[in-house]
Amino acid sequence: MSEFPGRPRVAKGALLVFGPIVPVPVQLIVFPLNPETLARRFDLGQAAGAKPAAGAGEAATPATAPVESLTVTLALDAADRLEHPAANPITVVSGLLPVISAIEQLIHPSTVLVKLTQALATAGLATITPSGLRWTVLVWGAGRVLPVKVGGLSITEQAFDARLNPITAHAELQLTTLSRDELAAAPVHIRALADVHAIAREVFAAVNTAQSAAQIPSVLPF
Repeated sequence: MSEFPGRPRVAKGALLVFGPIVPVPVQLIVFPLNPETLARRFDLGQAAGAKPAAGAGEAATPATAPVESLTVTLALDAADRLEHPAANPITVVSGLLPVISAIEQLIHPSTVLVKLTQALATAGLATITPSGLRWTVLVWGAGRVLPVKVGGLSITEQAFDARLNPITAHAELQLTTLSRDELAAAPVHIRALADVHAIAREVFAAVNTAQSAAQIPSVLPF
């Protein structure tokens, strides 16, 4: 069902955050509005852990997948929810603070985990690395579900309610795909998502080749 009656249902992008073991998201951020653009950049020379084959030059194809960088700009607007205050009491009281806080939490370690790490260190026990306890996954349609890490975040709050809660804002997320070494250290369900994404890309590429086969006579000069 759509969020509001009478509106067509559309697929929305999302960010899922998984814990270290259980393949169930511990945090879910559904994009209120899908960005009009999704900027993607592939750096062939930046793939972590990639080593050229013996005798290969710099121009050779990398041994591992390139690092993909994505820029996602989210438009956040509480207007629709504020038009239905009875159904959205949290928005009436807090505006966009819940979703903005959830986005910010992508780059902040858990306070509980930080204190637990400090307590373990004080007791001389093994410590926990907070950054290794959460895994972020970008969902952008059924064909693109890929593990990423947040490299940067910019939030611009543009309008506020009487309580100074933001009601209109833009959030720009800088994301990069996980390197080979990072995937090797990831739980099996995160590695599986990366494999499924790679296979889906190859399948779509093969479909394009099949669709283009009929145009070969108009392409070849003989």
